[in-house]
Amino acid sequence: MLPRKTARVLLLDPADRLLLIRMHDPNVGNAEGKVLERAYWVTIGGEIEPGEDIATAARRELLEETGLADAALGPAVWTTEHVLCVHGKNRLLQETFVLARTDTTAFNRSGWTALEREVIQDMKWWTLDELRSTSEMIFPTSLVQHLPALIAGDIPASPLEIAP
Repeated sequence: MLPRKTARVLLLDPADRLLLIRMHDPNVGNAEGKVLERAYWVTIGGEIEPGEDIATAARRELLEETGLADAALGPAVWTTEHVLCVHGKNRLLQETFVLARTDTTAFNRSGWTALEREVIQDMKWWTLDELRSTSEMIFPTSLVQHLPALIAGDIPASPLEIAP
């Protein structure tokens, strides 16, 4: 199975709100090929391009998806792996989550690719309480379990493996 190394960004604002993207891609499904029937929320991020390291990919994705060039990138804090069916082929997503902070909460979509314009429906800053109480589908599913430690400043010495 072809791996897909991905950099994801946990972008926090001064109020400790997390920026998530609401999307739905009819070309992506679970390992059995079943497409999710409703939109879901994910962190900023995407595939690491040839020649990029995680930090470079995270910064590029952050700039492309939000227009924010001033965010302070922190360390990689989480990793996860899971299988997705992308355009009919199973891929092993190997995701690394990088912590980042910004003082700027306004973002723009001018750097979006045609695909991003097609599949991204919204972007929103979420408080921890909102994340805990929502019935929306959020990935990784263990985000709410692990985010409070990061907000409290408990940064792992090496990335924690979390549930997708």
